[in-house]
Amino acid sequence: MKPRIIPILIYLLVLSACSAATPIQQPVPTAESSSVAVAVVATITTITSLPTMVLPTPFPSPTATPQRVAQAAPVSDLVAEPVVPSPTTQPSVIPTPTPRPPGTPPRVGLQIGHLRSNELPEELAHLRTSTGTYWQNISEVEVNEAIAIRVRDILIAAGVEVDLLPATVPPSYDADAFVAIHADGSTAGARGWKIATPWRTSAASRALMEAVSATYGVITGLPEDRHGISINMRGYYAFNYRRHTHAIARTTPAIIVETGFLTSAADRTIIVDRPDLAARGIAEGILQYLNQRDPYDGAALLPPEWPILYTSVEAAVRAAPSAQARIFVQAPPDSRVFVFNQEGDWYEAMVRVGDTRYVGWLRVDQTQPATPADNPSAPPAEVPATNP
Repeated sequence: MKPRIIPILIYLLVLSACSAATPIQQPVPTAESSSVAVAVVATITTITSLPTMVLPTPFPSPTATPQRVAQAAPVSDLVAEPVVPSPTTQPSVIPTPTPRPPGTPPRVGLQIGHLRSNELPEELAHLRTSTGTYWQNISEVEVNEAIAIRVRDILIAAGVEVDLLPATVPPSYDADAFVAIHADGSTAGARGWKIATPWRTSAASRALMEAVSATYGVITGLPEDRHGISINMRGYYAFNYRRHTHAIARTTPAIIVETGFLTSAADRTIIVDRPDLAARGIAEGILQYLNQRDPYDGAALLPPEWPILYTSVEAAVRAAPSAQARIFVQAPPDSRVFVFNQEGDWYEAMVRVGDTRYVGWLRVDQTQPATPADNPSAPPAEVPATNP
């Protein structure tokens, strides 16, 4: 038997080496080869002196497909979760009632003065008949709307979101700027434009006013009606968040623009015949403000809160914060003082003398708080009719 075993072992060793090198297709077994294989296996099992041999498997069976491997991996390694970038600078205070996500375009509200005033809510029912001024067959609303639409188009082209608003303002309207567009009327031949902020003026509202003031007169060529700002402009109902639900939010920078006098032939050459110029004058000022502001300076959006004051002595209400400025009125002691600005030792305020209200400047040291302990002779404080 031994001479026959040696050739068979050599054959098996050669076959094993070839199988390890390259996979081969297994031959179909025949009767002769099957009998030889059986004899070989039987012989090998009887030879205990030879080392045990393990034959390699030419086609290893896959235990997992690529799809299964992917499913088994952690989800965070396969799908990157979207990362919302955080602003690098935190606002000094929350800048708006509804904080803007990073990258949000600025929003501006343009109010078309007197538009659909008959639809004003019950709290403003007394203004439903306020339709604005007229000249012949031209209404102020038509002029305001023509200008506002053109301002909107310029702002949208610059990437600003714009709300065109009628006389009714959405409750607590929240925006990066609110501009009420009006035209004026006069029987005394007055002309020119003017811009006013609310009584309680935030730094942002002042900056908005200054920006639009710097562009409107230059672009339109109209003069400024420097002394024409009225109590009603400063106390505009849309500014009065203290008294009205349908008013701007406390932190919305706001101005009211009187674009010119509809009753003035010279002013009509712009606000009626060239509304595109009036619109450019307003829009470029708004864009200038939006480009220069610090969107994270929330403190600039907060209007100051002044206490109720009364004059402590007879006080001169002047045209400017200077002892040499013209005197409007001598206010007696205990005159009601609505403060809305301060420069050094001077308050800018609305002072009530009898039934008349004067807007001007008076010295800080000529006022006192309106508390019974500090000022027992002062009349009780009442809710102001306007928005000081």
